[in-house]
Amino acid sequence: MYRWQFSFDVNSDNTIHTIHWKYAKQTDDGVAHIYGSCSDCDLNYNTMTEQQCIDSVVANLGQTETDLQNKLTTKLNEQITPQMTKKEKTFWLENN
Repeated sequence: MYRWQFSFDVNSDNTIHTIHWKYAKQTDDGVAHIYGSCSDCDLNYNTMTEQQCIDSVVANLGQTETDLQNKLTTKLNEQITPQMTKKEKTFWLENN
């Protein structure tokens, strides 16, 4: 399941100046997020739709919603099966 969340910086005439966004993918195995902000969206807060917000974000990023979904899938897969792990090893030196 994918989910968008938005918050906004709005001018006095209800024009959205900045969209702060977060996009998430949730499965039984976990959740992955990507987030950011985009400015100069030229949307009216009172009449905007969710799709207009999504369109503004992806246009600002120069990507498609499918591109973002692919990024989320990659992030989630990395969480489930990490390509790299951190390991530590302690070496004790003997006094001669």
